[in-house]
Amino acid sequence: MSDPLVSVLMITYNNVQFLKQAIDSVVSQTYKNWELVINDDCSTDGAWELAKALAKKDKRIHAYQNASNVGIQRNRREAFLKTKGDWICHLDGDDSLFKYSIENMVEHMKANPLAMLAQSDSCWVDPQNKIIQYLANSYPDKNLAGFGWRHFGMFKREAYNATQGYNVELTNACEDGDLFMQIAEKFPFIRVPVVLYKHRWHGGNMSHKNEKCGDCQSRPICNYIRVWAKHANMDHITMTLLETKNET
Repeated sequence: MSDPLVSVLMITYNNVQFLKQAIDSVVSQTYKNWELVINDDCSTDGAWELAKALAKKDKRIHAYQNASNVGIQRNRREAFLKTKGDWICHLDGDDSLFKYSIENMVEHMKANPLAMLAQSDSCWVDPQNKIIQYLANSYPDKNLAGFGWRHFGMFKREAYNATQGYNVELTNACEDGDLFMQIAEKFPFIRVPVVLYKHRWHGGNMSHKNEKCGDCQSRPICNYIRVWAKHANMDHITMTLLETKNET
């Protein structure tokens, strides 16, 4: 199998202090057949100007900006619509990759040709890029109540096309997990047991501002909690256990 074009999807908004390191981590990849699609959501701190300047240095980098601020969920979809690769992965503008991250993911996907989604282990780093915590993902099984999603995630375009796409109606910034669960519900997926992604801990992380699932008002439309609750034998609206019929 030839090396597929991997689209790295990066959304940005007022994260200029970390953006160059995020972009440089893609440029330095050992895997070379990639494109980096940056979609800026009307930053006011210079992130957009930096993205444009760095895009001029490598023809594989494509920088775009929305006409108005649309929020994380819609910005993610806007970025995806500009990608061309058959395989897609996420890298947030305040995070970064190890130089072998894309190559490692591609190798695992090639070794598991039926898999439509792969997820790696990851780590947290501080603002100075020092590793402060490792995060091991769970091995996939048929019970999606035990399914956990984390970056580094890579999925095939054909899998995305079989889903509803990014759920832009969510109130939390959980559109990536919502999509991954939609894919996992329909297709085989794998865990790559290697730390391939650096989450940046800087106090302003949107994922830590999200409501907990049990408190989230988006439960009726959230695919992540819908599929999770189905496999956990729970009602995804009330978050209570369903009655189990006695077998006779």
